[in-house]
Amino acid sequence: MATQNSIHVSDELLAELQSKAAAEGKTVDELAEEALRKGLEDRAWQELVAYGRERGRLAGFTEEQSADIVHDWRKEQRR
Repeated sequence: MATQNSIHVSDELLAELQSKAAAEGKTVDELAEEALRKGLEDRAWQELVAYGRERGRLAGFTEEQSADIVHDWRKEQRR
């Protein structure tokens, strides 16, 4: 169940949302919710990547070495 909320966006952003929503056959609310959800997912992913980089750095690995370690681990898991 959705709760009625209000957010404030610029007139330009609202016009873009309205245009895109109409083109996709969605409501502005549906499109805005999708965009917000995607933005939050992207942010969570970036936080995870930053965490992994920091953990690898603290362990003494370069990013290239870390990528190789992940690749090798995934290869092992498939076996």
